[in-house]
Formats: sequence, structure tokens, C-alpha cells
Amino acid sequence: MNESKFTVNAAMIVISVFTAIILLVTVGLTNMRSPFPTNEFYPIGDTPYAIRYSSYHPSGIYKGTQNNCTLLLEGTYGYDWGACLAGEKLYVNEYVMSDLGLIQVNLVRIDLSTLQKEVLREDTILRGVCASGEMVCVAGYLMPSNAPQTNALAPLYSMSSADISPKGTDALLLCIDPDTGETVYSTRTADALAEDFEARYLNLTLEEIAA
Repeated sequence: MNESKFTVNAAMIVISVFTAIILLVTVGLTNMRSPFPTNEFYPIGDTPYAIRYSSYHPSGIYKGTQNNCTLLLEGTYGYDWGACLAGEKLYVNEYVMSDLGLIQVNLVRIDLSTLQKEVLREDTILRGVCASGEMVCVAGYLMPSNAPQTNALAPLYSMSSADISPKGTDALLLCIDPDTGETVYSTRTADALAEDFEARYLNLTLEEIAA
């Protein structure tokens, strides 16, 4: 009986030590993966809201100042690629992980008064606002970080949407009215991926883009 208790206790000690080792290795790998801590805070227009990216806190939409704020909506929302504020409606890119392990970006609309989030279009990137006020978006191609030209999962994922170009050779350009969320112009073109995107589209009016 005593021998049986000793065996069980020894097994529990081994399991505890093994669990501690796994925890230490996991923490170590996490730190190696993120050697530079992130703590960025981007106010949204003249509102009390901001988008935060942080290694110490959940990323998402916060209310308040950087040193005194409250998390309202957790998630990874884009800011540098474009954001549009129309009244209480905030249009931003949301980055999520697909079931196949690919990074998916969706155009979402968030009502800042209720914090209700709505996905307007999947696999769509808001790039900015054109000279006449419409949002200019690019849809129909995989994020470059997914390596669509070499990733074997890219063709499989592209089958989920008729808009996606697996090889990234062209894309769907969309102009969306921020007041209604409706698409007012769309065209498929390779120029939607051009490096001079701002000069081609953001500096022009909707009428000039559609000409």
C-alpha cells in the first residue's frame, strides 16, 4: 500500500515538473517571437476612442487616454492602411485568422455609440478616402503576408470567394459611400495593386476614378 502511494506521488511530481518545463519553454518561445514589445495608441478623429496595439494589453478599440483608458471592443483593427469616421460610424480593417491559418482582412463598420460591429465585406481592405469623400477599398486578393503565389493553401482558400485572385494578379476596386455603406462604383483592374495607389485613386474624385 505504501509502495502504491509512493508511486502515485512520484508520478504527480514528474507531471508537475514536466508541466513547469512546458510552461517555461512556451513563455520563452513567445518572448523570442516578439522581442520588441508593442504599445501603440491611435486616437480616432476627435472622438474619445482610439485603436490600440499592445503586447501588454488586449488590442482593440479603447475609450480614454493612453494612460487611462478602457477596452470596449477587442480585436486587431487596422489604422495605418485606412480608417474612415462618418458620424458615429467607424469603418476599419479587421485582421483575423481563417480556418486554414491564413490572415484574412475584412472591412467592418462599428457603431461607436453601441459598439455593434458589422462585417461589410470579407477579404476587403480599406485603403483610404478619395477626394470626393468615398472610401476606396481593394477586394479580391489575398494579403501578401499569406504568400499567395507559393502557399499551397491559397488556391483552396480562394475557392471560398469569387472575388479572390489566387495569384494576386488583379483585384476588385470598390468605392463605398460612408454614409450608407453602399458600393457606388466597382471595377476589376491590376492597377488596384499599384504602388502609386494614392495618386491613382485617393487624390481623385469619384467621377475621375470612374471616368
